[in-house]
Amino acid sequence: MSAEKQLTMQALMDHDRVQPKFKATKGPATHTSSIKDKKEEGEERRPRLTSTSESQKSVQTPKPTGMNFFKLVAATRAWQRLAKKKAAQNAIAKPAIQYENTYRLEPTDGAKFIPSKVENVIKDILEARLRDFKYRAMFVKNLTTDLSNVINQRVKALGFPRYKFVCNVVIMENKHQGVEVASRCVWNPSTDNFATHTYRNATTIATAHVYGVYFE
Repeated sequence: MSAEKQLTMQALMDHDRVQPKFKATKGPATHTSSIKDKKEEGEERRPRLTSTSESQKSVQTPKPTGMNFFKLVAATRAWQRLAKKKAAQNAIAKPAIQYENTYRLEPTDGAKFIPSKVENVIKDILEARLRDFKYRAMFVKNLTTDLSNVINQRVKALGFPRYKFVCNVVIMENKHQGVEVASRCVWNPSTDNFATHTYRNATTIATAHVYGVYFE
């Protein structure tokens, strides 16, 4: 080996001692350094992978939980109690209106019981309900009750203020017999009155009475 080559090799070896990671000479040292470098790079990369997995775990959203049945029942009952409480408060907040006594002992002009108007109402109802009716004793009981209620409601609709009404209906079979229906009342003749009407068809006789009594 010439002197120049020896000097060159000596310079390269001195360089390798100063910078072991950047060796200039060939040999196993270079391979060893590359393996060490890879190991160091792997060690540096591992924490990054771990941190990434941890961040993914932290980012994962929680699984949705199902609705609790008992909580739903409790909430419903609480809402019902609150609604009842508010309704009770509203009822208490609005007291009933109390009117003072007028001390009126007689009806006003034009507000007295008028028998002719009431008689027309009775006539219309009996004709409409009994026109095609054939007398049967089993149906008479319910029919008389129904007719009394209908007549009473229609007479109230005529608008006689402060009057109380009593309605009586009698239904019987028509066999061309004689019948008398009588009544007696204790009232004020100047304010109280009555109306009556009798309806007949081939099998039935019906008589209705309405008494109007002024309520002082």
